[in-house]
Amino acid sequence: MAKIKVYKRNSKFMDLVDLVEEISSLGLVEALQKYYNPQLERESKSIVAGPSFLQFLNKLFQIQISAGDIISLESTNHSKYYMLSLSGTWDEIIKLQ
Repeated sequence: MAKIKVYKRNSKFMDLVDLVEEISSLGLVEALQKYYNPQLERESKSIVAGPSFLQFLNKLFQIQISAGDIISLESTNHSKYYMLSLSGTWDEIIKLQ
């Protein structure tokens, strides 16, 4: 079974462009600790990644997901991270080594 994790931004205000720069310079793990609340997590067998995906997440987690929030999709041997943009699209966060 796969896991869907949602990271909501904490109350510290930061412009989205500055937040992206911080994730780039600090690294994803450190930025999640500094700028996000503890993760919310659910299990799922599959997802439909399309226009209804945001509505699905809002209902599943019973929260309003907004720009700058991050989701993680994890299965047995891989994980992907995405940030919701101002335009409502999901931008992939690529973890570099």
